[in-house]
Amino acid sequence: MARWPAAAVACALGAALLGMLAVTADEQGSNSKFTCTDTEKKRPGCTGTCPDRCPQSCISLCPSCQTYCPDQVQPVRPALFVFGDGFTDVGNNNYLENNEVGNPVRANHSYYGIDFPNSVATGRFSNGFNLADFIAKAMGFEMSPPPYLSLNSPTKMDAGFAGVNYASATSGIWRDIDTGLDIPLMDQVKNFADTIGQMGANRSQQDLSKMLSNSLFLVSTGTTDLYSIYNINNNGGSDTKTNVPHLISSYGDSLTALYNLGARKFGIINVPTLCTAVVRHGCEGLITSLRVEFNDGIKPLMAGLASNLSGLRYSIADFHAFSDAVNMNPSAYGFVNTGGACCQGSCAPGSGLPCANRSQYWYWDEEYPTEQAAKLAASAFFNGTTQFTTPMNFKMLINQK
Repeated sequence: MARWPAAAVACALGAALLGMLAVTADEQGSNSKFTCTDTEKKRPGCTGTCPDRCPQSCISLCPSCQTYCPDQVQPVRPALFVFGDGFTDVGNNNYLENNEVGNPVRANHSYYGIDFPNSVATGRFSNGFNLADFIAKAMGFEMSPPPYLSLNSPTKMDAGFAGVNYASATSGIWRDIDTGLDIPLMDQVKNFADTIGQMGANRSQQDLSKMLSNSLFLVSTGTTDLYSIYNINNNGGSDTKTNVPHLISSYGDSLTALYNLGARKFGIINVPTLCTAVVRHGCEGLITSLRVEFNDGIKPLMAGLASNLSGLRYSIADFHAFSDAVNMNPSAYGFVNTGGACCQGSCAPGSGLPCANRSQYWYWDEEYPTEQAAKLAASAFFNGTTQFTTPMNFKMLINQK
C-alpha cells in the first residue's frame, strides 16, 4: 500500500484515528491552512503549509510540514526529564564501559541513525528519532534533551535549559538485576538528584522548585523486569519479591523519590508488548499475562500516589493499546509490516541491509519501533484522546497549573 499519498489525506486520517487537537472549523473554515514560517531566518527548511486538521504548529503527521517552527509556538514548559529504557535512551549506554559480565547494549553504529540528521548513530535504538524526541518536539524542543552521561560540565538552569535524559537501554525498575551494563531506574533517580544539586548552585530553591513542578517527567520502563520475572517463573524460582506486585511497589518507590526531589507531573508510558519481532514463543501464556498484570497495576499505583502526594499529577500513555490498534489495522496507519524487523540481527553492516520502506515498518530492530512508529505513538500520547491516555493526555497534563 502506498505511504501517505498526500499531506491532506495523512492529516485527515491522523486526526480521525488519533483524535488530534486541531484548529476549529468555525474559526478557520473546513479547508483552511496552517502555514509554517521561518521569521527568525534560522531554519531555512522550516516552511510549508498544512491543512488545519494537522496538530497545531505542524507537528507530526504531515509529510510536507515535518519541521517544527519555533516562532509559531514556544516550548510550553521549561524542561523535560526522561527516565527509562531503550524506548527513550538517546545515548547514555554509549558511555558505559565493558566489564567482566559483558558489554552494554549500544546503538552507536550503523545502521542505527540511518534517518537521523546526517545519518549519525547517536545511541538511539531507532533509524532516526525515538519516543523521547517526539515528546520533546511536541513540547517545542528540537529533540530530546541530552543524555546525562554526555554532560561534561555542571548543569545550569539558564534560559536555554531543556532538561536531561537519564534513560538506559536494557535497564529495569529493580536494581538487584543490575549487571553494570545499564543504569537501573533508581540509579537514574540518583543521577537526577546530582543534576538538581548542580542547578541549585546558580538558582534559588524557589526558582528551582517552580521549574521542576512545571516540567514533565517522562518514564518508560518495566520490560526488562517482566522478562526477568518470566525467566524466574519458568525456572520455578518465583517468590513474593520476584513477582509483579513487588515490581509495582518498587516502581512506586522510584516515582516517590522523584517527587521528593521536586517532580510533580509524570508522563508514564506502559509496556507495549513482550512479544516483539524476536520474541514469539509463549506469547499466549505467561509472558502476556505478566504484561497485562503490570500495565493494569500502574493505574492504581498512580492513583494512589496522586492521593497521597500533594500536587502530584499524571498521565498514563497506553503504549500497548496503541501498538495493538496499529497491529489490528496496519494499513490505516500507513504500515505494511508490524511483525518483522526492518533491520536484522545486530542492525549493522554484515547483518544485511535494512528495509528500504522504513516508514512502513513498526519494528526497526528486533525490539524497538521505527522513527515513524515512535512519531505516531508520541502524537497519540501528547495530543490524543482517552483511548490511549488516562486520565488526560500529556499536553493537558503539562498545561495544568
